[in-house]
Amino acid sequence: MRVRAANAGSDVKMLVQGLHLEITPAIDEYCRAKIGKACSHVDPREIREVDVRCSARGGEDSRGGHEHKTEVTVLMTRGTTLHADGTGENLYATIDSCADIVTRAIRKHKEKHSGKGSRHASHEASAKDAFMADDDDGDDVPPAA
Repeated sequence: MRVRAANAGSDVKMLVQGLHLEITPAIDEYCRAKIGKACSHVDPREIREVDVRCSARGGEDSRGGHEHKTEVTVLMTRGTTLHADGTGENLYATIDSCADIVTRAIRKHKEKHSGKGSRHASHEASAKDAFMADDDDGDDVPPAA
């Protein structure tokens, strides 16, 4: 297993590893660009570490053919772990698919943990008050004759 340098100029600690595959500077740069852009949609202080593992399997001598696999694990500071993996014949395509999956997972995480919406206490109270205020006008009772 070969590991490239952890923090190359970005705010997020990223670890790029290769299993049965040498991580060249081009692969390392591509991983950091794609996964870094996917993680840029969230505050860098919320991400503790990003672990990217690229592996190769098979080849000309094996029956199954040549296959690349990329696994991305994003460790968030509050204990949440986001995971994405992709397999295919092209390593760069698997990195792209993992970056898309991480982007969607981060968007889902942000929407789930945002403080806006009907769960917010002031929204529920103001809706109840508005309903009760409309009900108190007294228009439902006809005038006495």
